[in-house]
Amino acid sequence: MGYKIISKLIILLGNIWFGGKVIGKENIPKEGRVILAGNHTGNFDSYLLFKSTKRTIHILGKIELFNGPFGFIFKMMKLIPVDRKGDTSIAKKTTINLLNKDEVIGIFPEGTFHKEDILLPFKPGVISFASKTNSLIIPFAITGEFKFRGNPTIKWGKPIDITKIKTDKIKYLENVIKDLIKEKD
Repeated sequence: MGYKIISKLIILLGNIWFGGKVIGKENIPKEGRVILAGNHTGNFDSYLLFKSTKRTIHILGKIELFNGPFGFIFKMMKLIPVDRKGDTSIAKKTTINLLNKDEVIGIFPEGTFHKEDILLPFKPGVISFASKTNSLIIPFAITGEFKFRGNPTIKWGKPIDITKIKTDKIKYLENVIKDLIKEKD
């Protein structure tokens, strides 16, 4: 219940403040286990994920978010805490369990956000989760600015079945997302 209320509030406030455009949301399956994976441009990226689907998204987020004054909100939003400097086994186990229950995971494979126009090297977790759970990866690219009426855009690519990729899987995903970033709206 808390997720639905807070996500709708985030979408409402995001629409008023930022605007924003969603392209290709039909690529997100209405059911089944999927991993939403894309570039990480800033604190407000999740707004565009919530705006793209009515499905509950369990986003992996740094554990520090849960220690602040708004930690209870991140728990209500079903974020999965990741201790980037310590033991990640609980986050990994939680993610795999959720995918095996046909849930949706949101992940930013760069592991952090940054302001540069380039992608940081992807962490291998996204490929590991997809391989271990036979989950599709739905790539996305966020472009534009999260400023007042900045109208940022999220572009969704076609689902990727990682088991069918014969080349370096992480590089393949990076290249798909780079191509989405470069595409014109």
